[in-house]
Amino acid sequence: MLGLRILRTDAAGMKTNPTTSTQSPADLTPIERRRKIPVSEAAALNSLSESSFRRHHKHLIRKVSARRDAVEMGDAIDLPPKTAA
Repeated sequence: MLGLRILRTDAAGMKTNPTTSTQSPADLTPIERRRKIPVSEAAALNSLSESSFRRHHKHLIRKVSARRDAVEMGDAIDLPPKTAA
């Protein structure tokens, strides 16, 4: 299973701490798949270090602001599994 951080809101509309969901990647809505996540989180989803993810998957990284790089959740999930060397 893939652990995804999902931000929940309580009854008053206040954001609560992100929780880890055991939801399957196939169950994600199109909007959830388009969500921008940090490069470090995308690397962790694929069992890579952030520098390895940047080196091998730089085509997926988007410059969101001058100081922030992000990857779409769907792109990070759709990567092929790491092969054993």
